[in-house]
Amino acid sequence: MIENNLTGKYKIRNSKINRIEKTDDSLTGRGGLALFVRYLSTIGIYPFLERTFSSLRKSKKGIPVLNLFKQLFAFFMDGTSFHLTRFDDLKKDEGYRGVIENREKEMASSHAIKRFFKSFSFVLIWHFRGILQKLFIWRLEIKKPKVIILGLDIMPMNNDDALRREGVYYTYKGYKGFQPLQLPNRRRVPRRFHS
Repeated sequence: MIENNLTGKYKIRNSKINRIEKTDDSLTGRGGLALFVRYLSTIGIYPFLERTFSSLRKSKKGIPVLNLFKQLFAFFMDGTSFHLTRFDDLKKDEGYRGVIENREKEMASSHAIKRFFKSFSFVLIWHFRGILQKLFIWRLEIKKPKVIILGLDIMPMNNDDALRREGVYYTYKGYKGFQPLQLPNRRRVPRRFHS
């Protein structure tokens, strides 16, 4: 089970928010990223990631593995663009860096993210699935649902603009891409339907 307290070298940074004021600036959906990044620190996922993936960092000069994970989680949560070249744009974006509490030199480029993905072996992917399973069980112990129904579905992914394509085919939506299987948590049903 994931503990809520971070011990040892996994300390939560002091909050950089020192006051809350009214503003006339228009805020975007990116505002939720700060809360999401703080949530990841609070639930204690980083010690699990550190134990499992610290060997991926080959040099002290590179970006720490935990920082890469933080940027990837924020990237997927943001969802503005799922192209890896988006990391190059985010590296230059001062507002985005502030939201995820990174300095410019701590931001990953698209090439750094590609190298990070290439360093994953099947064994590490299996370990990552174990971490996701622990998170899933941890949330179940908090919510204590009566019934969980898991459904299997596909998610068509667009790869039309890629220069190189390996293993892609036309999806049912007409993209040249992939259709990975997803196992979403569909809904909770009343206890009387439980067998």
